[in-house]
Amino acid sequence: MSVRRAIGLLPVLLPFATPAIATSAPADAPATLAIIGADILPMTSRVRLRDQTIIVRGDRIVRIGPRRSVAVPSGARRVMARGLVVMPGLVDMHVHLPDAVTTSDGALRRSLALMIGYGVTTARVMQAPAVARDARSAVEQGALAGPRLYVAAPIVNDDTAPTVAAGRAAVRSAADGRYDLVKAHQLTHPTVWHALIDEARAVALPVAGHVDNAVGLPAALAAGQEVEHLDGAIQELLPKRGAGLGPFAQVPPAAVVAAASAAGPARIDGLARRVAKARSFQVPTLASFERAFDPAPDALAADTAACLADAEQRRTWPKRRDAMRQAMPADAATTFLRLRRAIAAAYARAGVRIMAGSDTPQPYHLWGEGLLSELKALAAAGLTPLQALRSATVVPRDYFRSLPRRGSALGWAADFGTVEPGARADLLLIEGDPSRDLDALRAIRAVVAGGRLHDRAELDALAGAAHCRAGAAR
Repeated sequence: MSVRRAIGLLPVLLPFATPAIATSAPADAPATLAIIGADILPMTSRVRLRDQTIIVRGDRIVRIGPRRSVAVPSGARRVMARGLVVMPGLVDMHVHLPDAVTTSDGALRRSLALMIGYGVTTARVMQAPAVARDARSAVEQGALAGPRLYVAAPIVNDDTAPTVAAGRAAVRSAADGRYDLVKAHQLTHPTVWHALIDEARAVALPVAGHVDNAVGLPAALAAGQEVEHLDGAIQELLPKRGAGLGPFAQVPPAAVVAAASAAGPARIDGLARRVAKARSFQVPTLASFERAFDPAPDALAADTAACLADAEQRRTWPKRRDAMRQAMPADAATTFLRLRRAIAAAYARAGVRIMAGSDTPQPYHLWGEGLLSELKALAAAGLTPLQALRSATVVPRDYFRSLPRRGSALGWAADFGTVEPGARADLLLIEGDPSRDLDALRAIRAVVAGGRLHDRAELDALAGAAHCRAGAAR
């Protein structure tokens, strides 16, 4: 399979033959939007609602009902959506933004536009430049086209928090800076990690991120830390939690992979039950690891789709990917990736609350597209298409609702991730049914983000797809 076919990027952002959605609106750009005749995947149940009309006022869904029984308010902008499926906008729970100084930076704007173009209407920024908070505000004000952003404070690791006092100070700084969460990253001193957790609890900030082996997954589960990358899981599968195998991080040595893979399904299922009992939320980031170890992405550097990535990113991809490959031989990498999928599948069977995160822009992994790849990877691991969709819609909503202040330093309600009255109007209009075939997510006709309608032509223009189209034609 070619990289272009596997990634599916050009058909989404360069829809040469995709017709425009029929809309009508008075000249004064009304605050009411009517989406007429669509089928709805509400994500509140397995039911598919057929031939419905959705009324949006401002940034809220105010009414949903059968097309024949819902009157469209006078002056509303009408979107004729017969034959289309409407579902909630996607949530990417793990992204990084480009280094930028101001919100006018082209790379920053492109990353946000790419996410919207792929249907990502909410994103959690796990490591970002200082301008990320400005971008958060600019999106809310309509000055930037992009997803609603939840922004992590500068990461806390052994360098930034070498002592307990420094760890506590980092948390207080995050609270004072009105960040939405604290990201733990490579904290190898348990006393510092525990101090971070205690201080974050005192100031009502959630902690998410990595779990170093010195801390261990059981401690993270007990503390309620949300866990990225399946951290800690492989160590729990080892006979004696890594005894005699030495320290390792996210890419373990081949001996660790072999020992963990020998644990067998029963041990993996037992781990999954423990994680589920702790009511943990997990962001596996399967696709990011799989893309990094896949030899095929080299071809993307010469592909027309690469024009959607910045030149600096393309230059760093091979070096960063090669560093991961050097850390693990190819045969061990195959076993490692298979084991990660087995863990994710066991988590899903046990009822662990899985959330989709792309970890873009890791090597050969672009904003927006990376989340669609993650959903496909989760499905390949064993989740149903609907479970995968829920991991990027209603499960993140439930996670934010479980947090102090609903996970928002700005007081936002966690009201995304469903199509129902009262929910935030983040919606995708799609050809096809992604609850049956996730590839339908590559046929988005329009996106509604916070009540603002973006049709396909506008989404392509925002992402700079016209430039790619010209390149493809040459």
